[in-house]
Amino acid sequence: MRKLLSALIAALAITLSAPALAQEQHHAEGPIQTVVAFMNAFDAKDETAMAELLVDQAPVLFIEERENDDRVGVVPMSALVQSIAANPVPLQEPIWNLRGFEDGPVAVVTANFEFLIDGNRSHCGVNIFTLMRVEGEWKIATVTYSHITEGCSEN
Repeated sequence: MRKLLSALIAALAITLSAPALAQEQHHAEGPIQTVVAFMNAFDAKDETAMAELLVDQAPVLFIEERENDDRVGVVPMSALVQSIAANPVPLQEPIWNLRGFEDGPVAVVTANFEFLIDGNRSHCGVNIFTLMRVEGEWKIATVTYSHITEGCSEN
């Protein structure tokens, strides 16, 4: 009787989790393409192209864990975009392992990254982009990222 009850509970759990598993499989191609386009514009220091892919007043949030003194920041994305475009030193931020979830007019895309200044790794981490579909086009609403300086894995 216990084996039958256990089997029924397991079957019920699988049945109830099937919609959630199906939702996790949502690939969010449109939002992922927007993130890739933004990062390509970032690498090219194309201020106009970056700005066109953002919601007005989009913020960037970051966390750098430090012993007894975590650094947390919130910066207007527009200021960051201007700073990237004006920086005379080559900047790149390769991303990989993109994962996305889309639900109606909102989406989340995550990606591993490393930030390179003049070809040298400054830090790495994970970017979390939230996006909104505005007038039929995906726009980045927020970027939150971790700032890790040690233990970065190779992409």
